[in-house]
Amino acid sequence: MRSIVIATMFAISSLVAVPAFAAPAQGGASAKVHHGDHAKFPMSGAEFKQKVDARQAKARARMEERASKLPADQANALRAKFEAGTATINAEVDKIVADGTVTEDEAKEFREVVRSVFPHAGKHHEKKS
Repeated sequence: MRSIVIATMFAISSLVAVPAFAAPAQGGASAKVHHGDHAKFPMSGAEFKQKVDARQAKARARMEERASKLPADQANALRAKFEAGTATINAEVDKIVADGTVTEDEAKEFREVVRSVFPHAGKHHEKKS
């Protein structure tokens, strides 16, 4: 009886596993698998600016949500810091899109500028004691 159960479990698991392993091979050996909305470079300057503006709108909404829970003076300071950061980011975007296209290297440099303006990496990984 035990061997029948084990054989049945193996058969069912192989029905699920085999198509999962076979799926990436269908696109050929050189096909890249992209997850989500990854950017493909070179990208037009207008498309890059549109993506940056969309991310800034989301960040502004999150910032306003946080600011609504703070006292007025702290909320104003948070808004001022956010506006200063977005001004720096927008200046960098204007430099990058000036030639009409954005390369992958330019996007990587831009990402570093954004991280220097709004450093947040690692805070959500800290252990709470």
